[in-house]
Amino acid sequence: MDYFYLDIETVPNDKELYLSLPEEGRKKLLNPIDSHIVAIGVKKSGGESQILFSADEKAILTGFWSILSIAKQSNILFRLVGFNVKDFDLPFLVTRSFLCGVKIQPFILKDVVDVREQLSAFKYGPTRGKLKEYASLIGTPILEDMDGSQVAERYWKGEHDKIQEYLKKDLELTEVLHQRMIDLRISEIARW
Repeated sequence: MDYFYLDIETVPNDKELYLSLPEEGRKKLLNPIDSHIVAIGVKKSGGESQILFSADEKAILTGFWSILSIAKQSNILFRLVGFNVKDFDLPFLVTRSFLCGVKIQPFILKDVVDVREQLSAFKYGPTRGKLKEYASLIGTPILEDMDGSQVAERYWKGEHDKIQEYLKKDLELTEVLHQRMIDLRISEIARW
């Protein structure tokens, strides 16, 4: 079984509104109606990260679904893995694909591995702990100079390389956490 680690970066559609809001208001704009995807990162287990980055959201969405489609057509057995992927990344990808008119590669949600969900043993309701916090707590080096709340402003400043580096590091952290979950048999926890 192969794993495809997934992470996305998003930017609000209305820059002036976003910049005028306090942090809580900014978080509310991070939804697929008020924001769009500027980067998608995919990393096959043990492989190199592939970062799809563009101002053309339709192009990166098409590229992402194409990666999954090619893997499926090649009869590669794989599971998508991400941190908070079921609550954020996948709904965002599907909704933005719908709005941009991009055909998706269907998937089965029960076969998607959400690292955060399994680490909390499928706890219902809010849970504490971000990707970087978990990685730091188990001794994995993290990028100290950037977090997800800075993506929009760095995007508008043209710091695209920094966003891609951040996305690549998040994919690596997700793979490290997932491998530890496999080693400790946490990955075998099933909801049903």
